[in-house]
Amino acid sequence: MRTSIAVLVLVLAVARAAPAGDATGAFAPYEDLLEVLADLTWHLKDDAYRFPPPKDPTGHDLYQLALHRLENWEKRYPGRLRDVTGYARAEALEHLGEYKAAADLYRQVAALPSPLAARAREGGERAGAFADAAALPEDAPDVDGALAALRGKLEAWSKVVTRYGGTPWEPPALAEEERLEAMAARLVVAHRRAVEDGTTAAERALRFLIQKHAESKELPGHILHLADFYAELARDYVSEHERPLAFDEDEFVHRADRALDTYRKVATWDGAREKPEAQARFAALDAYKTAVLGRYR
Repeated sequence: MRTSIAVLVLVLAVARAAPAGDATGAFAPYEDLLEVLADLTWHLKDDAYRFPPPKDPTGHDLYQLALHRLENWEKRYPGRLRDVTGYARAEALEHLGEYKAAADLYRQVAALPSPLAARAREGGERAGAFADAAALPEDAPDVDGALAALRGKLEAWSKVVTRYGGTPWEPPALAEEERLEAMAARLVVAHRRAVEDGTTAAERALRFLIQKHAESKELPGHILHLADFYAELARDYVSEHERPLAFDEDEFVHRADRALDTYRKVATWDGAREKPEAQARFAALDAYKTAVLGRYR
């Protein structure tokens, strides 16, 4: 990806730097188009699977910010450096998951007499492959249909992961795969009562997500969802055993402590954005546990 900026610099080197004019605010075009392109290009190889998207000093998502600045530039200077801004917009869109729009822009640049045409053709092919997988349905009116749709889409993304394995485009494909697997797990959890041995299947799905995506930036969130599931099982036990003689304190404590231990993992995870939420849920469940034990003792 860094190679592309060298081509962009070459194109811009023969063109006079265009001033931004009187646009203001975080989304205004910079005094020199290279400033926008430099920020964008520096982050083109960022690992979107393991790390959160980059922010600029204003706190905005860098890819969105670059896209808006480039769009504002094109509005102020229509037709100027069209291949450069078009290619850069395609890169930003691709990193934002807008693969079809990115593929269309790449193909437009590929049709221009530009030093970027060859790289744009490559980008169009890649973004097109991502767009084809992203376009597949992922829901249906019933649970079985939704799970089947998710399986089909996961197979498509698995092929994309294999095709672009070891390249800067593997992480976004992994992130898409992870998102779909998380959807499938949530679907199983939500409908576990309607599925034979649904509780076991739901726990297995949540644990699979944690084990497979142990390197993902979303790992704390996956663990938090497992803790929520365990907390729900503890509450279910109480609602299903309301009579004092039916209530088994050891069983309830086992279920509640399992959830609390899982919440604690995220509640003590420095740097995790889910940490405050996990701390609050830990405190709430701990208070609930104390109240339930006080009621039945």
